[in-house]
Amino acid sequence: MNKVIASVGLAALSAVSVQAQYAPNLTPLETSKPWSVSATLRGFYDDNYLTLPHNYFVGVSASGAPIYTHPLASWGTEIIPSASFNHSIEDTLLSASYLYDLRWNANHSQTDQTHEFMARMDHEFSERYKLSVSDSFAIAQEPTVIDPEVISSPLYHEGNNVRNTGHIDFTDSLTKSLDLHLGYLNTLYHYQQTEGEVIGWPFSPGAAFPVQAQPSYSADLDRIEQLATLDADWKITDETTGILGYQFGHTDYTSPEYIVYPSGIYATHFYEPPLPPGVGNAGYTANSRNSDSHFVFVGVNQSFSPELNASVRAGAEYIDYYNFHTSRVSPYVDANLNYQYLPGDSAQVGVKHIHNSTDVVGSAGTTPVLDEESTAVYASDTHKLTERLSATLMGEAQLSTFVGGGGGYDGRSEQWFLLEANFSYRFNPWWVAEAGYNYSKLDSDLPNRAYTRDFVYLGVRATY
Repeated sequence: MNKVIASVGLAALSAVSVQAQYAPNLTPLETSKPWSVSATLRGFYDDNYLTLPHNYFVGVSASGAPIYTHPLASWGTEIIPSASFNHSIEDTLLSASYLYDLRWNANHSQTDQTHEFMARMDHEFSERYKLSVSDSFAIAQEPTVIDPEVISSPLYHEGNNVRNTGHIDFTDSLTKSLDLHLGYLNTLYHYQQTEGEVIGWPFSPGAAFPVQAQPSYSADLDRIEQLATLDADWKITDETTGILGYQFGHTDYTSPEYIVYPSGIYATHFYEPPLPPGVGNAGYTANSRNSDSHFVFVGVNQSFSPELNASVRAGAEYIDYYNFHTSRVSPYVDANLNYQYLPGDSAQVGVKHIHNSTDVVGSAGTTPVLDEESTAVYASDTHKLTERLSATLMGEAQLSTFVGGGGGYDGRSEQWFLLEANFSYRFNPWWVAEAGYNYSKLDSDLPNRAYTRDFVYLGVRATY
């Protein structure tokens, strides 16, 4: 939901000093000055800001009647200040940006706060050696801010949920036609909700209508993901570079909580008493889903023209769920196409196929859902309709299949869709009016998951 919000807010951020000599991937506009500040004020309407399905079961009343909730809608106000600073000298680029998003839902007096901080350093030691170091930190509730690429949970998560991604990439130009890349990526996730905040916890054996305690967001999703990369790039021609690479990934779930509760302590179904001690399974904690991944791939970077470029990596992923002594081999694909078809106008399409974490963990009586295998497809287009009016369209689709969890989960699937449209009218270099519409939808084979959400906004942005 926040991808267009974030990109529009950050579009005015990056800039470097006019004496810049080392500024990889920056446009002439972004090199016009060393700093920028921006502020956006919006009014909005959100018809399902908690991403709730219809007829969502939340518990039972004192009389034993089931309680259901429904999507909640609200008008609201959003304020988005942001700032950035970039500095470039002969062989080094330093850049940093910060965005704060305050969203207040008037009908329910609920306030969400998002923080996004990004920092980057590119340094050229010599013509042979280059180093890039970056960090991205976010505190958020929206799924597209917490997971900027493949979505691990397509649901809104209330609270101060943290994601921090650090990346180091080193390039050694061994010859004029052969580069060696070494990379390391570390992403930490920490969700605020713990088991004490979940409906059904703590379970009371004497309750007239006991409710199965559900695992918390922390149990489902707290983790550290690490990815080490080694690849060789061979410049076949001035336009074509071949790639041969290997990656090793490790996912370590960090919460000590249960994701599948012991059936001897907790009710196995709603309205049923607990099983006697020693009967049923012993339960599984979050780290039972830990895994190691090995990627082998080949690829190509192709420049068809100065305006049209493509990058493709394809191979296989071998993933080892070592706590369950099981493994599998799956395709691995990461490809994108970028087209700068007019000055100021650009389009991008891409696809990624990979295993990823999921907030679905299974139920008592079975082994947990280990992860999901997903294909994410995305496309975007930014186009100047007139000298003052611009439009940005973006769409995503993620198709996922659950791995593990028994017959009720293994092989089941869900599909998540996102469509965003933003229109901006520039009065002068400092003031812009904007309007937009975001639509998201989740279809799932599992109960109490599917939802639709519509979000419309109108506002103004000032930049200096």
